[in-house]
Amino acid sequence: MRGKDWIPTGNDNFYNKQRAYFERIVANKVAWGIPDSAIAPLLALQAEYEPLYWKIQDKRTRTSADVTAHRDCKKRYTAAWRAFHKERVAGNSLIPKSELSILVGKERDPELSPGPVITDIPVVALRAQGGAEIEVRCQTTRDATRYSMHPAAKLIDYRFVMLQPGDIPPEDPEDYPKKDISSRAKFIVKAGAKNSGKRFYAVFRWVNPSRPKQEGPWSEAITVVIA
Repeated sequence: MRGKDWIPTGNDNFYNKQRAYFERIVANKVAWGIPDSAIAPLLALQAEYEPLYWKIQDKRTRTSADVTAHRDCKKRYTAAWRAFHKERVAGNSLIPKSELSILVGKERDPELSPGPVITDIPVVALRAQGGAEIEVRCQTTRDATRYSMHPAAKLIDYRFVMLQPGDIPPEDPEDYPKKDISSRAKFIVKAGAKNSGKRFYAVFRWVNPSRPKQEGPWSEAITVVIA
């Protein structure tokens, strides 16, 4: 039916839909460019909501307080779910139409207009912190005094590899074996204690997955010794 809300209002349908939706989101988060920090608040609400849903199923034992708590949580969960979908899913060019159809039951707007082209290359500083952790600070060329996100980007896409001293990193970013994203300009990469003493090489670019082909150029390889 045209205009029908994609989030069900009935309790049983709502419960089933939210489970299926976020299971798919979690399973595909890297491919779809959705960071854990964006998903975590929804999973926390899910963990709060589901026990309340099951509690109100038994009409013989549930209380009015149980029903009120369920109604309040469902209202907050629904609002957060809508905001998440609008920000991270609707118009996300990394999500195939077939997957979007499964998530919400309708296709995205094919007329979504592209945003401004990203031509800036991230200015990146790496610092080994010990414990095989590497601090990454990304800056725009216009704001090279402090870490900052590009105004047209939502994520930092980075590829990396850990090599023995003297080994040469790949020339093509697509050949780097490890991939990840960050929604923050300052973040930590955990290289793993077994890689201490190796060299960490990484390339970075600004991306906006909610806009078609919104990807900036890759940086040169940046390197630091893992402490």
